[in-house]
Amino acid sequence: MDLFDYALVIQLFILINPLSSFPVLLAAYKNNLNVRRIAISAVIVAFVVAIIIALVGPYLFSLFKISIDSFRIAGGVVLFLLGLDNIRSKKNDRKDIKKSDALVSIIATPLLTGPSTIAFITLKSFEIGKVSMISNISFAFIIVAIVFSVFSFFVKKINPKVIDITSRVLGLFLTAVAIEMIGKGIHGLFSVVWL
Repeated sequence: MDLFDYALVIQLFILINPLSSFPVLLAAYKNNLNVRRIAISAVIVAFVVAIIIALVGPYLFSLFKISIDSFRIAGGVVLFLLGLDNIRSKKNDRKDIKKSDALVSIIATPLLTGPSTIAFITLKSFEIGKVSMISNISFAFIIVAIVFSVFSFFVKKINPKVIDITSRVLGLFLTAVAIEMIGKGIHGLFSVVWL
């Protein structure tokens, strides 16, 4: 497989969903914290976590003695729940956090590189190889970094309602990716059973 897969980078971007972190960055702005520093730090931490998962994740299949299809189903369920969570309206319960380090941790993981992202990266690293996956992760995080940089420059002018609507649309696509993963996993498990 090529080192760069446009569709995979888009899937990763939708899964990472930087828009879901914007309410936390808005809270940082309202608390007079350095939004740009928090955004850049969070992207770097999340990127490092994603790379570590890409390198170590595939070995976990043999360590835990699970099949790729079982992991597809489990990862798909986690993705599906995250997608539903993005689609549903919810109140932000993180606005009371006023320390920069705490905000960086929250944005980096679980918001950017949470369980669903970890599951997806582990699965894809196994399927396409670590080098290809790391390349695609790098491209996806470059886009995330650009989005975060733009947001930090225009934080005063950005309408939270637009962010919320866009995040919900991305959540819908995320649920579709989840259903694909679950479907492939179920098909793979039944193929083994019927052979």
